[in-house]
Amino acid sequence: MSSRACKTCGGCDIDVDQARGSAVCTGCGSVLEDNIIVSEVQFVEGSGGVSSAVGQFISADGPLKGPLLGSGFHTSVGKESRAQTLQSGKRQIQQLGSQLQMNQHCLDTAFNFFKMVVSKHLTRGRKMEHVIAACLYLVCRTEGTPHMLLDLSDLLQVNVYILGKTFLLLARELCINAPAIDPCLYIPRFAHMLDFGPQTHEVTMTALRLVQRMKRDWMHTGRRPSGLCGAALLVAARMHKFRRTVKEVVSVVKVCQNTLRKRLTEFEDTPTSQLTIDEFMRVDLEQECDPPSFTAAQHKAKMQQVNLYEIETELEKTRPKLRGIYAAYTKEMGLCVYSKYDLLLDCDFVMQYILNDKEVQVKTELWLKQNAEYLQEQKEKEERIQKEKEQGTYKEKNKKKYKKREQIEASTAGEAIEKMLEKKKISSKINYDVRTSSDPPDSNITAKRLRRRRRKTSSVNQDLAANAAIMGKRYKPSYIIYNL
Repeated sequence: MSSRACKTCGGCDIDVDQARGSAVCTGCGSVLEDNIIVSEVQFVEGSGGVSSAVGQFISADGPLKGPLLGSGFHTSVGKESRAQTLQSGKRQIQQLGSQLQMNQHCLDTAFNFFKMVVSKHLTRGRKMEHVIAACLYLVCRTEGTPHMLLDLSDLLQVNVYILGKTFLLLARELCINAPAIDPCLYIPRFAHMLDFGPQTHEVTMTALRLVQRMKRDWMHTGRRPSGLCGAALLVAARMHKFRRTVKEVVSVVKVCQNTLRKRLTEFEDTPTSQLTIDEFMRVDLEQECDPPSFTAAQHKAKMQQVNLYEIETELEKTRPKLRGIYAAYTKEMGLCVYSKYDLLLDCDFVMQYILNDKEVQVKTELWLKQNAEYLQEQKEKEERIQKEKEQGTYKEKNKKKYKKREQIEASTAGEAIEKMLEKKKISSKINYDVRTSSDPPDSNITAKRLRRRRRKTSSVNQDLAANAAIMGKRYKPSYIIYNL
């Protein structure tokens, strides 16, 4: 019996096994304690009368396999290997941190992350430099320093996607939620690299204001921060009369030129781009735009509706038109066929496809330029006809006149065939007199053929039927019994 009670059933019958180090409730079978640690310390007297404690030192970072008995608390070979790993990792962290100009607090935090990685055995199967770079970038994300994963990739000459894969693994295993990157962190760094001179602060503040406007217009979601920073710095430089090309900005922020131009195009579609420089610096628009992906999806849906409308229009033209009395009723009632896509089109969207006066003039000049030869030929043709008319030598071409066929009036099909053959003989090898000399078919012949024929059976047939009936019967065989 034990003095304590079970937490599950409340029973006091607890079985404590000192050898296994476990305590089990005999009533419900719940394991109350497992691997009970003995709190007292035992000493063993060694040679020379020196007493030493029994056991080994276990650090908080991780247990060691294989107990060590002897004088004092000594470490094993595994402990020495772990210490060497930590020492090598700390040295590499200091080297990379000094190249990135990180403070000592960030370096200490990165080393603590590295110790957690070593204790969880996450360094197995991975290069040490990849793990250390991931720990440093994890500190940059948590502390908010203006460093990118691409900077570590350039220092180590390693693919950035390999470092990103290692970083995501460590963040997941260590249960660390890395916050999203704020593009504003990189603006001062990139502005200093672009060398704006005394106006670096003004350009930086303008670029920060542009980035904040982009964030309110949902342009930062799903985009790399370097692309937004490059677009903001390029616009800010132009606003302060600095001539910075796209190539110069791309070499600093390290993005593709197409990416930078796409960010500029997305910013151009926002109402902020329509403001002047003074209005942008004084006015802060309250309205927010939809995300670019949402706007692109809407535009794509409208284009599909326009295409469907055009297809529906072409199909409507190819359908046969009403004739005769139905067409007259349609004109009187004023019926018109509308498509369901007419209601889906936006008037403003349709007005965008209508050309203004300047565009009409440009398009007209282009058409006249492309069809100059045809227009010249038509003009020469008209002048030649006019000259021939003045001389009296012009002859108009005779147009063929087609006569309408007279309708054949006949009461029966035979009469219609006879009249047709009278007007036009199909072939000279056909004797048309046979048609006129033959008698008309009797209408009762068909009825006679359809009647069921009933004939009386002759006496010969009856005898044959009787014989067949007799022949079809089966007689029982006669059995003859012989007395042997």
